[in-house]
Amino acid sequence: MLAKWINRIPRDWLVWMYKHMPLERVKNWAVRRSQHSFLVAVLGVFTNEKGEVLLLRHSYREQEPWGIPGGWMELEQPEQGLQREIREETGLEVHIHRLERAIQRSDPNCVDLIFSGEVRAGTFVASSEITEIMYCQAGDWPEGLPQSQQWIIQGILDGRKKQAQAGEEMERI
Repeated sequence: MLAKWINRIPRDWLVWMYKHMPLERVKNWAVRRSQHSFLVAVLGVFTNEKGEVLLLRHSYREQEPWGIPGGWMELEQPEQGLQREIREETGLEVHIHRLERAIQRSDPNCVDLIFSGEVRAGTFVASSEITEIMYCQAGDWPEGLPQSQQWIIQGILDGRKKQAQAGEEMERI
């Protein structure tokens, strides 16, 4: 509500007021309240030593219970947040290779940071959020895995294949 009112004030006036307002805490509060806010989710496509993809069964999803690991970031680096979420929800330890994609969504207003990597260690322990895990081959998805996540997984796996082929070509040269 405050953001609507503040954003009606001409930008030049806002800058002048910010520069001349003496109370630092009040200024920072007003700036935070006037900015659009969004959430940041961290997700990962992780494979085991056989190249199978890790999927989790989420207790709170009835129609599409299966999905890739992930969660909401807290005040931390994205990679650390993803590793923490997976450890807390499953007991598994993962190694993150790289950021693969960033996708903006509007419901809720958030950005998904999607990483790739591999499962390194740990034994699955069910939690209040995750009741089961499975590893599956690409394209052999369980019923209840959202189509959008199937596309994301397949795109990342296809990208890995292309990278590997490019590496082999470079070695031949």
